[in-house]
Amino acid sequence: MSSRALMIAVIGFIVGSILSVLVVRHYAPDEITKKTTPPDPLVVAPEDAAEQTR
Repeated sequence: MSSRALMIAVIGFIVGSILSVLVVRHYAPDEITKKTTPPDPLVVAPEDAAEQTR
């Protein structure tokens, strides 16, 4: 494999990785925020808190 083909393959892999991360963030923004933010104890009842963290 020539160095030019190897360079194109590596750059293509990097661009594809970046695009895949951006697509996942675009189509699933709510799931990412639900997993990282705990429920607010002043707003959420204890019975409903377990359902909101899923």
